[in-house]
Amino acid sequence: MSTLSSIFTLTGLTLEQAVQQLDQELPAGAYKAVPGAVDLTDIDPNWMRKVLNHIFGLCGYGWGYEFSPGDLEHRYESRTNARGNEYGVYVAVLTHLRFWYKLVDGNTQYNCSVHATGASENANIAYAMKGAITNALGNAVSNIGFQESVYLGLRSHKDFQNVPNGNGKVNAPQPAPAAEPAAEGELADPGQTVIHFGKMKDKTLAEVWASGAAGKGWIRWAANTDGKGFDPQGKPENIRLQRMARAFLSLQAAYAG
Repeated sequence: MSTLSSIFTLTGLTLEQAVQQLDQELPAGAYKAVPGAVDLTDIDPNWMRKVLNHIFGLCGYGWGYEFSPGDLEHRYESRTNARGNEYGVYVAVLTHLRFWYKLVDGNTQYNCSVHATGASENANIAYAMKGAITNALGNAVSNIGFQESVYLGLRSHKDFQNVPNGNGKVNAPQPAPAAEPAAEGELADPGQTVIHFGKMKDKTLAEVWASGAAGKGWIRWAANTDGKGFDPQGKPENIRLQRMARAFLSLQAAYAG
């Protein structure tokens, strides 16, 4: 009779070891607050792929995913923000993705499958489509225990607020400001947020980001994720801008994954 210790991944891990490593704590930088919902934890999708490669073998050999191009749908929507300005956003929905991974039991190799869906939206259609794929993959691997402790509320980005920086010192990032109540019609795409001060005034976050390295640096400064950048000083309009800058950076990281 097969047991957890007699079933292996292609990298030689027993199924029991694989389950343990899927939920193994990641480096502190892999966890962050979901923008606008500081009690929820987001997981860097790049670490998801690294863990899957380590446990099952390289993507395409020990694990992978597939979907039909016809199942990746997208549409363009015109919306109006709180200022009354119109903007457009692409909504992408992946209605079916099959995530697979291989296991070996004696002389028999099994190709196991998990099915999932995903969705994303962005002003850039390519980012919206890539985000939908990443979202579907994340939904699938959560069903085999990837970072299960996060989903059960037993692990959180808040657990890593004070961590050594490698020089014997401790970094203590400033807590994210409390999110103000979302205004009616608030932007679904943080990239369309209009900057209200300084040299970037009247430009959107997406425009500043697209302007080059200096613009990207400005948005990172505004987001102040390291506690060394922009101080909103408790002003609602500044807090909102910082929240949107953080949300925008979070989306860029997700789509890059």
